[in-house]
Amino acid sequence: MRGQNLREVKIADLHKAKKRLAKYLTPTPLTSSELLNIYLGGKVYLKLENLQPACSYKIRGAINKCLSLKEEFGDDVSIITASSGNHGLACAYASKLLKMTSKVYVPVSTPQIKKDNIRALGATLVETGETYDSSFISACEEAEKSQELNYVHPVSDVDVVAAQGTIGLEILEQLEDAEQVIIPLGGGGLSSGIAFAIKNLKPDVNIISVMPEGSDVYVKSREAGKLVTIENPHSIADAVVRRCGEEYLFPYIEKYVDEIRTVSEESMKKAIKTAAVYGKVVLEAAGAMPLAAILEDKELLDKKTVLICSGGNIDESLFTECINTF
Repeated sequence: MRGQNLREVKIADLHKAKKRLAKYLTPTPLTSSELLNIYLGGKVYLKLENLQPACSYKIRGAINKCLSLKEEFGDDVSIITASSGNHGLACAYASKLLKMTSKVYVPVSTPQIKKDNIRALGATLVETGETYDSSFISACEEAEKSQELNYVHPVSDVDVVAAQGTIGLEILEQLEDAEQVIIPLGGGGLSSGIAFAIKNLKPDVNIISVMPEGSDVYVKSREAGKLVTIENPHSIADAVVRRCGEEYLFPYIEKYVDEIRTVSEESMKKAIKTAAVYGKVVLEAAGAMPLAAILEDKELLDKKTVLICSGGNIDESLFTECINTF
């Protein structure tokens, strides 16, 4: 599709992305909460991507890709994308920031807060299908018919992966002796980028990616030794629900991610409350998955561990349920 770049990622791409993003974004904090550590019984470090503009790490990929498109095609660029919410929100923010027009396809199940914010930022919102995969197909069909729209893929693009990899660069600058990084895994752009950065610069760091039990496509793909499709994926972690993985990213995940784990819905809800009450951090379900992995297995605390808090766009109803139930 016009705009998408599927060439191999290189370390130089990450440094180029870092330079591009420096004009628009500052490095996110890497913090440790004493109260949270006491509750967990061990120390963790939180990489607070939920504090980004648009409240998720996705803004890195969106801005970097949009800037790359401007460099290639000039200032008069229009973009189209499909998203489960956060990427669409990031593209809407980036297009407003960079004075571009944007159209975002989302499944009807996308949390209302994400849909409202996409519209508020000026993007054209199209609701279609029950899953991300359905909205992706619809967006691709329109992109292929158009001579002007550039497709900004949420994960499978060298500029997107490189931008997410800048998180890995920041972690190694902020915590030189980090021993383990735990990352949410959905489409695979975040895990691929961070793992690629860290393994190329500090190979001994253990990389764990986490998926919901009900949407474990990369777990099953790793077991099968090839990409597989799962039926009826489901989770409160709407940002990471996928029927199939990404052909472009699967080799990066297989090469650089040491372990892929799953976490339960109950653990994610407990993690949302734990982060809010003890860490004073608001996380959506996908952003809480690394903490959920810690709650399920305290042995992970044996290493100096960074948790990627990927986003904070949580519906009020789910947040209230988590706070009041657990």
